[in-house]
Amino acid sequence: MSAQRPRPSSVLAALAAVLLLASSARASTELVKNGLLTDGKDGTPTGWRSDGYAADASRYTWSVDPNGLGVLAVDSDKPNDGRWTQIVPVSPNTWYQVTGWLRAEDVGAQSMGVYLSVLDTFYNSRDLRGTAPWQPVSFWVKTGSIDTSVQISCRLGGYSSLNTGRGWCTGISVLAAGTPRAGDPFVFGGSAPGGEGDGGGGLPIARGVAVLVVVGILLLLWRYVAPPSVRIPR
Repeated sequence: MSAQRPRPSSVLAALAAVLLLASSARASTELVKNGLLTDGKDGTPTGWRSDGYAADASRYTWSVDPNGLGVLAVDSDKPNDGRWTQIVPVSPNTWYQVTGWLRAEDVGAQSMGVYLSVLDTFYNSRDLRGTAPWQPVSFWVKTGSIDTSVQISCRLGGYSSLNTGRGWCTGISVLAAGTPRAGDPFVFGGSAPGGEGDGGGGLPIARGVAVLVVVGILLLLWRYVAPPSVRIPR
């Protein structure tokens, strides 16, 4: 008998525990306002706004799971570049790591899917197409010599790459987390320096967040893939 597929709300329960712990650990260095999407009113999360290329092609919603984790959603019945965005303060000539968790459903395979990006650039994370469960994404960006802000977006579709389907985002973070390592994918605005030791004092933060993400994935696997005798009770 095949294992029962976990409900999205159940997966969010485990994900919420991981992200809330990680957010607490990096609270003093986090640049995104309301990255866990827990705060808001009148159907709009604090610090975020929605827009799109085609005004009537997408629906934008925000909800908070009973476990306390908020989620942004873009639902596009017609091809569109739909997104939730936030302007984040940054310093010039500085490396930043943008991270988050995404989910996709019925997203077209021939255009850009669900992803995180810096709006008005081609700086973005990998994208999810088709139907995909919650999974982490990230990318690195180095700001220019006069940059004091960037516009981070949770997005479905892209420039000249309009798409349909449904996408969800949560746990969005922007950190000055040292520097990328040589060979890291999705690095924009500069070249990653070589050697594991590069990156200065910010790297311990990035490594700590990475450890928490790995722990969260292991918890999800333990709960939903391990034999029933060792699973965490629902």
